[in-house]
Amino acid sequence: MSQLNTSLPTNRFPGQERGAALLVSLVILLVLTVLALSSMQGTSTQERMVSAQRDAQIALEGAEAALLAAEAELSGGTLPTFSASAGLYDETTAAPTDLLNPQTWAAPSGGGNGNGTREAPMPQVDGVDLLAEPPRYFIKETPATGSTTNSGFGLGTGGVADGVQQSTSNGRVFRVVAYSTGASGEAGRAVEAYVIRAQ
Repeated sequence: MSQLNTSLPTNRFPGQERGAALLVSLVILLVLTVLALSSMQGTSTQERMVSAQRDAQIALEGAEAALLAAEAELSGGTLPTFSASAGLYDETTAAPTDLLNPQTWAAPSGGGNGNGTREAPMPQVDGVDLLAEPPRYFIKETPATGSTTNSGFGLGTGGVADGVQQSTSNGRVFRVVAYSTGASGEAGRAVEAYVIRAQ
């Protein structure tokens, strides 16, 4: 009696399964690559957003530093001469109005005061500049606090914006606008304040 071979062939159809594992692996690899690229793009977008927020905060702090420089100038022993030059506007001269336009704050060649604005000291840490360019400001002299022409500012020395007009002996009101572009030079921020100088 002859014995029957009961073992089954391991591959009945040779050639039909070749490359199937490779194809499945490539599809899985493609899906993982798309997921990784999508994750990287989201991370990159978030990083740019955080960087822009940080630069805007630095620009705001630079503008506040310029505001402090203007306040220091107004609190000195003698007031500077107000005219239409070098960022010191008297009460009859119109000050700039387009406050977020970089051209309004363009420094004269070589820096310093001029072009309708004044240069504030550059904030530094360990001798390293914190901003792309020095912050700038201008000061606008307003009518005396006892003057009826000052009522348009709604200012009084009894309290800013309370509309109470006091005698001219109480002080003079100055409008200060300061501007900075931040560490990148792209994030323009302006701040405005009214400073009362006691007479």
